[in-house]
Amino acid sequence: MRRILLIIFLAGILPACANVSRFEVGTLVAHGEQLNGSHEPLYYSIFVDGSRKADDRIMGVLLKLTPDANPLKLSELNPELVAKFLPKFVPPPQWPEHWKKKAKEEDAYSGGGFHIKFKNGRLNSVGICSHCAEGLEHPIVGTGDGKVFYSLPLTEQQLIDVFGQPGRVYKVNEVRY
Repeated sequence: MRRILLIIFLAGILPACANVSRFEVGTLVAHGEQLNGSHEPLYYSIFVDGSRKADDRIMGVLLKLTPDANPLKLSELNPELVAKFLPKFVPPPQWPEHWKKKAKEEDAYSGGGFHIKFKNGRLNSVGICSHCAEGLEHPIVGTGDGKVFYSLPLTEQQLIDVFGQPGRVYKVNEVRY
């Protein structure tokens, strides 16, 4: 009986340990946490799976690949254009050799909080992150009409303003794509 009570107790308390908010809309997944004393999750990581058919709203979102760059639609990204703003991705030295080898075979560009990959010249994925790797970045995203731009991390309302209503928002224990 004691074990059963312990299992029930743990089953009830463990979901309360989930502290990462996961926001999903179409091919986009964003993760947020309460950062810097905020009372709501601030979404610091956004991933768009470009290998799947995304809705027009997501593909119409604007990115500023550098703070001074003109905004570019997600749907307009191609390797030649992205290479004008971001350097080729170089895997970190601490990565295992097989990860480094695979990364060198990919057509990926990284910098300023963006990580953009292409496959056969087509957009494969876009990662946008403010609190990743070794530093703090402030990548900029904007609504498709170009009227509003935000620097990551974003509130849930800002995420909705840019990417649309989520299909699902829930708590998770870790960030996974």
